[in-house]
Amino acid sequence: MVDQRPAPEITGRQDRESGWWPLAAIVAAVFMLMLDATVVTVAVPGMRHDLHAGLGDLQWVVNAYTMAMAASQLTAGAFADRWGRRRSFLAGVALFAAASLACGLAPTAAALIAARAVQGLAGALMFATTLALIAQCYTGQARGVAFGVRGTAAGLAVVLGPVVGGALVSGLGWRWVFLVNVPVGAVTLAMGARALPREETPRARRRIDLAGPCLLAVSLSLLVFGLLRVQQHGWGSAETALVFCASAASLAAFLVVESRLADPMLDLSLFRDRAFSGTQVGSFAVQASVFALLIYVSLWFQDQLGFSALKTGLCFLPLVVPILVAGPIAGAVMDRLPKGLLVTASLTLLALAILLMHGLTPGSSWTHLAPGMALAGLACGIALPTLGGLAVDVADRSRLGMASGVNNTVMQVGSAVGIAVYGAVLSRHSVFTEGLDTLFTTAAAVALGGAVLTAVLLGRRRL
Repeated sequence: MVDQRPAPEITGRQDRESGWWPLAAIVAAVFMLMLDATVVTVAVPGMRHDLHAGLGDLQWVVNAYTMAMAASQLTAGAFADRWGRRRSFLAGVALFAAASLACGLAPTAAALIAARAVQGLAGALMFATTLALIAQCYTGQARGVAFGVRGTAAGLAVVLGPVVGGALVSGLGWRWVFLVNVPVGAVTLAMGARALPREETPRARRRIDLAGPCLLAVSLSLLVFGLLRVQQHGWGSAETALVFCASAASLAAFLVVESRLADPMLDLSLFRDRAFSGTQVGSFAVQASVFALLIYVSLWFQDQLGFSALKTGLCFLPLVVPILVAGPIAGAVMDRLPKGLLVTASLTLLALAILLMHGLTPGSSWTHLAPGMALAGLACGIALPTLGGLAVDVADRSRLGMASGVNNTVMQVGSAVGIAVYGAVLSRHSVFTEGLDTLFTTAAAVALGGAVLTAVLLGRRRL
C-alpha cells in the first residue's frame, strides 16, 4: 500500500533550495563548541610549559569555558527570542571563532583564561539557539531526524574530544586545538548565512530585563565555583557553605524578580507544564550520570592503564558508535511514540548499563567496560533527541529560544554537579578502581532516579 501521508513540512527557508543545509550549519556549530569542552584536557601539559602556568591557572583554563557557558545559556536563549535566532546564532559563531584565535595566540595564562571565558559566552549564544532553529526550520519526521542528528553530534564531540585533541597536540602543538576552530567557524558562518531562515518573528521589544540575567549569572557562577572548590575545602567547610548560600540567595532573588516582571527573561509559567519540568529532570539525569563519569573513566584509562590520549579516545568507541546509530533512528520515530515512555525507558536502560560497568578490579582491562558503554550509548542515543524535542514542544514559537536556553542550562549544570560530586566521592578512596566502582553505583542511582521522576511527570506525553 502506498503511503499517502504528506511529506514533512519545512518552514522558513528550509525549502527545496535549502534542503538540509540549515541542519549542517547547526551541527557544525554544536560539534565545534562541544568539542572544545573536552579537547583542552589533553593540551594542558603543553600550556603549562609554554605559558609557565601554575596548577590554579590550568584549572581555570579548563573551567572558565564551562562556567561562562552555563551561566549565560538562559540569557542567550531569551536574547535570541528578542533579537532574532538567526542573527544570534551567526553572531555567536563569529565571536567563537574570534575568541578561538585569541586563545591560540594567547601570550600568557591570564589572556588564555579571558579568551576561554569569551568562548563560553559565544558558545552559549550558539547553543541556546540550536534547538529553537531546528524547531523553526523543520516539522514532523524531519524535525525528529534533525533533533537526533544534533544530539548525536553533541555526544560524539564530547567523547571524541580527547582523540582529536591528542592528534592535534601530537602533530601541531597545543595552540592548534583552538586555531582549528577558525576555519571551521568560517565555513559554519558561511553555511548559516546562506541557509538559515531570514523570516522570523522576534518577540515584541519591551523593557529589557537586566536584573534577571545578572542574578542568574551570579547564582550559577557561584554554584559552579563552589563545586569546583569543594574538593579543596570539603563539603562541610564554612567557605563552601558560604558560597552555596550566596548562590541560593541569588537564585531566590532571580525567581522573585522574574515573577514580577511583565516580560521576564524566564517565564516561570513554563514550569507549570509537567512535561517541561520532566524534560529538565531527564536532561539533568543524563548529564549528571554517564557524561559526568567520562572524565574519571578517561583518568583510569590514562593514569591506571597507561593509555595515550589517542588510545583513550578510541576506547570510547563502544559508547560513541551506538549514539551515532541510535540518535537519528530515535529522532525519526519519536513523533510516533509516547515521548514520556521513551525518556523513562532510556533512563532505566542507562541505569542498567552503568551498573553493568560495575565490578572493576586493579587487574581489569578496558574491555570490562565495553558492554556497559555500548548499552549506555544506545540509551543516550534514544534519550538525547527525545529530550531535545520535548524541550521545545511545550513552548509557543515566541519562546522557543527561552525553552531551549533552560534545557541547555540544566544540562550544563547537571554535568558540573556530577563531575564535582564524583570527584569528592573518588577522593575518599585510596584505590582508584574501588572509587570508580562507587561512582558507577552512584551514577546508576542518578539515572534510575531520573527515570522514576520522568515517569511521574511525563507520563505518556506525545509530541
